[in-house]
Amino acid sequence: VAVLQAQVEEAQQQVQTVLSQQTALADQCTAAEVQRANMQSRLEEGQEELQNTSLEYDASCSEKDSIISEQRALQSRVAGLCAERDGLMAEVATLKEALHLRDGPLGAQTLAADDRRRLVAAERDPLQDQVAVLQAQVEEAQQQVQTVLSQ
Repeated sequence: VAVLQAQVEEAQQQVQTVLSQQTALADQCTAAEVQRANMQSRLEEGQEELQNTSLEYDASCSEKDSIISEQRALQSRVAGLCAERDGLMAEVATLKEALHLRDGPLGAQTLAADDRRRLVAAERDPLQDQVAVLQAQVEEAQQQVQTVLSQ
């Protein structure tokens, strides 16, 4: 009986040891599950931040493309105005030459040609002002592009 009682006590100790080990393993599992949940949460936060950054990047690219398109349109308009100005200046030169050939350097008709030249110059000056404004807009657009590109 004493031997059996000793074996029972030893078995109970082994059961207690196994239960303690089982409790420790359960605690480790719980800690691992908490750590996994924390990591999952951090991963989801990182994915959300990545998505927001991606959306911001896409918006910046779209804005840059829009600015570049606007810059090209302005450059085309400036080129057109410059060509128009050059045409007007050529017309003035042609008119001066025609008047010079027809009337000589002196006379009342030369005064009329000077009046025409002043009229053409008066038309040219606002066009030159327009060109200057457009060039300033182009420079501003280029600065905006540089700002967007540097971001």
